Amino acid sequence: MKKLAISFVTFNRAKHIKEDLDIIAQPTKDLNIDIYIYDGSTNGFSEYVVNKFLKEGNNHIHYFHMINVSSKERVSNALHCPEAEYVWLCGDKFVIKPEYYSQILSYIDKSYDIITIYGNILNGTKKFNNPVDFVDYAIVPITHFGSTIIKKNLIDSFSVRKSINKNPSFGVQSVYLEAINNCKKFKGIVIDGGNQINIKSFYNTKSVSQSYMWDSWVIDWYKFIDMLPSSYNTIKDNLYNRPDLHMGFFNIKELLRQRSEGQFDWKKYIKCRKYSKKVIIMPWIYVFGISILPQNIAKKCMNLK
Repeated sequence: MKKLAISFVTFNRAKHIKEDLDIIAQPTKDLNIDIYIYDGSTNGFSEYVVNKFLKEGNNHIHYFHMINVSSKERVSNALHCPEAEYVWLCGDKFVIKPEYYSQILSYIDKSYDIITIYGNILNGTKKFNNPVDFVDYAIVPITHFGSTIIKKNLIDSFSVRKSINKNPSFGVQSVYLEAINNCKKFKGIVIDGGNQINIKSFYNTKSVSQSYMWDSWVIDWYKFIDMLPSSYNTIKDNLYNRPDLHMGFFNIKELLRQRSEGQFDWKKYIKCRKYSKKVIIMPWIYVFGISILPQNIAKKCMNLK
């Protein structure tokens, strides 16, 4: 069994898969890291890309074209099926550069339960023996597919499908946080990789969550934090607005973009009011004001045609 498997979930993004494999195929082969790709594409482009790498002798790449299979099924397979001690679940956009892989493997050799790597918002690399302290520091990085490596046996007893059914946006993260909460002798580390640790894509592909900010990062985020095990109660109030605090998801510019795209209006604001008061930092009067702004005015404010 391999020490580590990088497990991709992708859908109709052959260009991103090619970008990723161009950079990581050889380094992962050299370091004895397997790559698993769970592809829900409705075309054969990603399969064509992967087959080119397989023909070049990259037998550490395992490809599964799971057409007409739900995304939660693919995510579940990506977490539970790889034959490795640790699993590293990735999307196809946020992929860590290979120069960090040896460092990650060194912490795997030290039997850390969970390893998170990120940059920008962190204040240095830190080790933890308490899952609550770990989550308080690492909550934003953990939300990104591609930032977290976890011992596979910690999550084997959890149903990812059920967790995603409860919370479509953060079902995987719920599993991670419940799993480490059950550790008797917890060891976690957050690696501060600096400003640019991920592979920079040439393609500006919008993520799904960017198109559903209020559903994902207001409603689902609030419910995710609210449903955490009771052991996290001491930090919950600090976690509700952490994404907005560190990533500015609901500053004026972003709210105008969301309004201009029709993502939210006054009805959405009223529906989400009990959540947004904790999740969004900006005073409610400004948020409400943008919610009632005519969509064409919001577009002009964003300099959109």
